[in-house]
Amino acid sequence: MAAENLPLAGRVIGVTAHRRAEDQISALERRGARVIHAPALRVEPVDEDSGLAAASRAMFEARPDLVLLTTGYGLRRWHEAAEAQGFDADLLVCLREASVYVRGPKGRGAVRGLGLEDAGMSADETTQGLVDLVLAEHDGDLSGRTVGLQLHGIADAAQRRRLTDAGARVLTVTPYRWAPADDAGQVPVLVREAAAGRVDAVTFTAAPAVDALFSTAEEIGLHEQLLDAFRHGMLAATVGPVTAAPLEELGLEPLVPERFRMGAMLKQLTDALADRGAAEERR
Repeated sequence: MAAENLPLAGRVIGVTAHRRAEDQISALERRGARVIHAPALRVEPVDEDSGLAAASRAMFEARPDLVLLTTGYGLRRWHEAAEAQGFDADLLVCLREASVYVRGPKGRGAVRGLGLEDAGMSADETTQGLVDLVLAEHDGDLSGRTVGLQLHGIADAAQRRRLTDAGARVLTVTPYRWAPADDAGQVPVLVREAAAGRVDAVTFTAAPAVDALFSTAEEIGLHEQLLDAFRHGMLAATVGPVTAAPLEELGLEPLVPERFRMGAMLKQLTDALADRGAAEERR
């Protein structure tokens, strides 16, 4: 197909992802887009973090009745850290003896990769849905139960509070966290280009990246201009409702695919921009 006939020919897309960014950028460029890669945050493993080992041992000693896994990546990082620090056998015993609930298919896959089975998966692949499931299966009462909660880079205080309000003792582990990733200074570049109306869409695969982008915009005096760009035509493409939430809190209407996957996000974005191009041609 000639370059000018590609579905995203002439479009400029901002990509805020750090992890798996190459796959996303390649897919967009194959469709004809010019990409501004501005990794707002990166995933920082904590394999050597003594805090992770201490939190893990506290959980193992408590022998949790339930363990809630929010990400498959988090479980894999947790297991890798456990192997590196010598508590992998304890981790497997903990998961084998507890009822393990997962947020989505990747978490289920990670559990099965360890030779285990989960007790259930949230219907909408969100942490809120995961907690909804656990509370529903226990009639809203977790009194006397200990719950292990694997966090995914940020602490979801609201969902943890729901568990404690239901009577649970909640112990957490954080196998990875978010850290600044913009070593090349591209986030301000993306903000300036977007604020000037020279970007057609920005993709988000993690909610903290939204905060990082708008924080940068505020630091360089372009917060309102960035908001206006999203309000007046620039699309915000997200991988799912969790990522979309901070954008919605800003009064924006991001794209959210039915399947919470990067491929589905890119297809939805491509279709939306193609439809917009067709409408522009008819004017």
